[in-house]
Amino acid sequence: MLDAVKSNLARLIGEALETTVEPQEVVVPPKPDMGDLAYGCFKLAKERGLSPNELAKTVADNIQHLDQSIECVEALGPYVNFKIKNQVFVERVIKEIEARGDAYGAGEAGRGQQVMLEFANVNTHKEFHVGHLRNILLGLSVHRILDFAGWKTIPVSYINDYGSHVAKCLWLFVREHAKDVPQKKSKTGSSKKDQAPALSPEEWTEHVMQNLSAVWVRKMIESMPVKTRTGSYLGDLYVEASKLLEENDDWKKDISFILQKLEAHDPAWTLLWQETKRWSMQEFYRILQDFNVSIHRQYFESEVVDQSIGLVHELLDRGIAMESQGAVIIDLDAYPDPEIQKQKLGVLMLRKTDGTLIYATKDVPLAELKFMEYPEQVLSIIVVDSRQSLYFKQLFATLKLLGYDKPFKHLAYEFVTLPEGAMASRKGNVILLKDLMQKAFEAARQEVLKRHDDWNEGKVDYTAWCISQGGVNFALLKQDPEKVIVFDIQKALSFEGDTGPYVQYALTRLQAIVNKGKASKKDLSGADLTKLEHETEKQLAVCLAQFPEVCARSAALYRPSLIAQWLLEAASKVNAFYRDVQVLDAPKDLQMARLRFILAAQKSMTNGLRCLGINVPDAM
Repeated sequence: MLDAVKSNLARLIGEALETTVEPQEVVVPPKPDMGDLAYGCFKLAKERGLSPNELAKTVADNIQHLDQSIECVEALGPYVNFKIKNQVFVERVIKEIEARGDAYGAGEAGRGQQVMLEFANVNTHKEFHVGHLRNILLGLSVHRILDFAGWKTIPVSYINDYGSHVAKCLWLFVREHAKDVPQKKSKTGSSKKDQAPALSPEEWTEHVMQNLSAVWVRKMIESMPVKTRTGSYLGDLYVEASKLLEENDDWKKDISFILQKLEAHDPAWTLLWQETKRWSMQEFYRILQDFNVSIHRQYFESEVVDQSIGLVHELLDRGIAMESQGAVIIDLDAYPDPEIQKQKLGVLMLRKTDGTLIYATKDVPLAELKFMEYPEQVLSIIVVDSRQSLYFKQLFATLKLLGYDKPFKHLAYEFVTLPEGAMASRKGNVILLKDLMQKAFEAARQEVLKRHDDWNEGKVDYTAWCISQGGVNFALLKQDPEKVIVFDIQKALSFEGDTGPYVQYALTRLQAIVNKGKASKKDLSGADLTKLEHETEKQLAVCLAQFPEVCARSAALYRPSLIAQWLLEAASKVNAFYRDVQVLDAPKDLQMARLRFILAAQKSMTNGLRCLGINVPDAM
């Protein structure tokens, strides 16, 4: 509806100025008293050497035939302002929402083309914290928004289950559990001369580290209570190992030793790695399930290690890579491709001097594997934090050198920090995801009980779950990806301000009115929408009419924040409607029209929340 009105106004303005005006140049002003729609004359006035105010008056004077939805046009400073006719516009908006239902706001920009979206890229052997959640929720919402815009989105995940962080964790695991492997006792009757002296605890630990066997690994694991075999335990190990290694450089050689053992598929170290990885992945899958995230294909770094080793030799043979001081690198600035040269990407390392591989060596065969399994994809998007921006430019340039002509995009996002400062897994100063969600749930539950001590436990828990999920999701999605988020759980769960519960509460208030109205859909379908003449009703209708345009921009820019901000605006308009107009006490024909309007508002806002992965409880 709004697109049609804008297109017609753009045509009328263009005719008045004898030029072409694009529909997107007709905008909704920030304040209602500035008109319902407006066209700014700054750009064209500058091109013609005229005053913007003068040009705006010319347009207003020369538009003769208005769209039937437009009541009047006037010049206000440098703007041409248009006022919408209440009844006609509101009726059209409501009927459009009713006709499209769950598809209201959906588009066709993707035209069914396949796009791969890689997100939920976490590390095993570390704790999952609130910083990881921004990656998961950004990927989830972009997935839903792209699908809503007509793309066929393939959500995949790349798990870093290899590398130095894994080696650090396994290193400390063996150091702590070496004592659970008994030293062999000398055979009875052997002479003292033949008896090997018992090793000290430190010597035995070093012996186990250097000679680890599958039997010893099983003994270590069996010595642990089942309830301690968790990702949380591994996260604690990683934090402690990082601290110990910073204090003693001599131990760092053990990390290279373990990495080499893993890359060589040593049976004992591989067994320990696989078992502990399983503990991490069990927790990760629970997190994905809690947030209703569906991953079509789970890739692991370990899948591409063998190909990575061969890749280094191939790149050396082709002259793309070179050896430098014992390492293998690609000097991207040395290539004649002008597009690569102008980016000044510098050197990309493929293999360290100790022979271990790094991310880039594995990301190239990963890209090959993705294209082999999903050959129809027209775009590959990777959701990773902004610290990796240079690296991904280097990676994409390397893939171009190797002949990959399909586009890649790095969807970067900034950190999540706490009010007291930044988080870091290796330092242990993080809000663990499981603790965050439990704390959010308990806080939401207390708020629900304050308001509804008569509800049964199941209803209380479900409502608290919706509020806690909505609060956390919205807090991490309302900001543009490139902005740092300072996460405050109390603010995130507030029923007031720019929060998810504020939006949810606006919808539950509307539902309460519908419930009290007790009107059937059949009764409402015949309601006379031309009765909706109140200014507040028009302002809400204008806001609802913007939703399809907001969805289209959100998909084009990969910004869920645009939908979140629209939801806040819509909730504000809903609250104004709730405040300014009578529904249940209005005359019957007007009551039916307003109840029908409420259902349309609910549908459009629910569609918006669905794009962000947020549910709405029945009441709050």
